[in-house]
Amino acid sequence: MRDSLVRKEEKVLVGEFWTAKQRQAHKIHYTVSYRAAFKPELPSFFIKEFLKKKKSTILDPFGGRGTTAIQANLDGHFAVHNDINPLSIFLAKSRQRIPDVQNLEKVLNSLDLSQKVEEETIDKDLLHFYHKKTLNEIKNLKRLYENDKSPEMSYIYLTALSRLHGHSTGFFSVYTFPQLSIPPLAQKKNNEKRGEFPEYREIKSRILKKMKKDLSDPLPPFYHEFARHNLYTHGTSYDMKNVGSSTVDLVVTSPPFLDKVDYRADNWLKSWFLGIRNEETKGMAILHTPEQWESFIEKTLTECARVMKKNAYLVMEVGDVKHGSGVLNLDDLVVRAAEKSSLVWEKTYINAQKFTKLSNCWNVSNNEKGTNSNRCVVFKNRK
Repeated sequence: MRDSLVRKEEKVLVGEFWTAKQRQAHKIHYTVSYRAAFKPELPSFFIKEFLKKKKSTILDPFGGRGTTAIQANLDGHFAVHNDINPLSIFLAKSRQRIPDVQNLEKVLNSLDLSQKVEEETIDKDLLHFYHKKTLNEIKNLKRLYENDKSPEMSYIYLTALSRLHGHSTGFFSVYTFPQLSIPPLAQKKNNEKRGEFPEYREIKSRILKKMKKDLSDPLPPFYHEFARHNLYTHGTSYDMKNVGSSTVDLVVTSPPFLDKVDYRADNWLKSWFLGIRNEETKGMAILHTPEQWESFIEKTLTECARVMKKNAYLVMEVGDVKHGSGVLNLDDLVVRAAEKSSLVWEKTYINAQKFTKLSNCWNVSNNEKGTNSNRCVVFKNRK
């Protein structure tokens, strides 16, 4: 037993592996906020650690806002971005082809957002967030995007989506949370409590300002060369039928934490803006028990092993979560979930990470609820 414990300790590495350079990521990563997204430096670290040649294929089965895919392209690799949420597919694919700022500004200026738009039942909820005139402009942009999915319009629409709601005058909404869409009634109460109500905020200037900021960093000259070959697949992490067997060189991902984030409820405003229907997100669910979560991860790892090449690596980032009266280390569940697959546990990186403003906001303590504790479990595919 003692020898077994020693071997396990030797596989666990603790240190500050990527957060020391967390401000060096490209600005296009931060075009839009997304709950529980990991920092770009995390996939960048493991790409450099496990890929010795360029033009490899990197998969994220829980693609989220596209961090892994974008970083793969920035580092000279191809990407496969999979997610069950249609919102995630848009967030990633809209940055596959990034037009230059001059063209974006020209297209944006040409848009007529002043037409009178018919009122809808949902307006009574939306007017807790937006001035009536602002909402009219948003709905005009929504109408125009439905008929124009060009790279220019897609990037403009992505930027507009990032400005939908937040806590400064740079957003379209009255004061609210930037990362999640709170319920209309909660926003109404928030407005009354603060004594603030939606004021008119013209949206074109806010979109342009955000685009210029995000694109102030030059893209590597090869970015589009790799991004144009990306694969974007919409489906579950355990049935990626459009991804070929033995085609992936590296997997870097982070699954939904146990009993934590409700992606459907938290993104209802973004989903409305994109026209995503409820039935398109019905497969998304919160896993409430360790048994459910471990079974879900087991199926995911088996499917990842299928698409991975022999000797390819998989990195799964998880955290510690408060469960019941104690704290549950999800990395232990991940290691156990891989036992029936061809994946062999190589090591676990525990990243030392300090408090963030957001974690303080949410009353999250280090190494307690999963938001601040990065535990990256590394497997090698032996099949």
